[in-house]
Amino acid sequence: MKTVLCFGDSNLWGNKPGSFNPTTGLSGRFARYQRWTGLLQQELKEYYIIEEGINGRTTIFDEIFPGRPYKNGLALLPACLDSHYPIDLILLWLGTNDTKIQFKQSATMIAENLRQLVKVIKSSDKGSQGLPPNLLIIAPQPIINILNLHPQLDEFSIEKSKCFGKLYQQIANEEACAFLDAGKFVTSSPIDGVHLDEEQSKIIAEAIATKIKELLK
Repeated sequence: MKTVLCFGDSNLWGNKPGSFNPTTGLSGRFARYQRWTGLLQQELKEYYIIEEGINGRTTIFDEIFPGRPYKNGLALLPACLDSHYPIDLILLWLGTNDTKIQFKQSATMIAENLRQLVKVIKSSDKGSQGLPPNLLIIAPQPIINILNLHPQLDEFSIEKSKCFGKLYQQIANEEACAFLDAGKFVTSSPIDGVHLDEEQSKIIAEAIATKIKELLK
């Protein structure tokens, strides 16, 4: 059985659009069978799909506000590689949270941040036979403009997110990784402008399943 590690943020965790509770700081979560990772497991029964998503995860940053350092993807990635070794394929889906106002990053800078995680994976021995795992970079779908967008996101965040497809594909080409642009298949929910609803989760699960079959056949 081949092992596929999905490493990402709230769109991997299964955040229900519009469910954030500012009092508790918690969000609602789709059930396992509704999340795209769960749907992926149903579609790819011969693979072991590992879900490593967390709300607010960035590429390389310790969160400034509200201040949760464990959101730093680069800091936690090596532990995940060790934990789930041996890994045949890693799906890397990050970048949306880097567009937050507090990080002051351009779209190009965010893509270069992602490259740092790519290099950690490519230099690791956590694939089969001591080699690096295969890697699929997924460009997040763009943020959409809504009236009550998250206060840490603005019009510049939206414009940055629209650049992910082109910039991430360039990184994938330069680093010899597989690539999928989520924005070619799905759109963020008009409820919160960021997250996938249940129907969009089904669509992206099908697209990713097809890509994995191509990569690991």
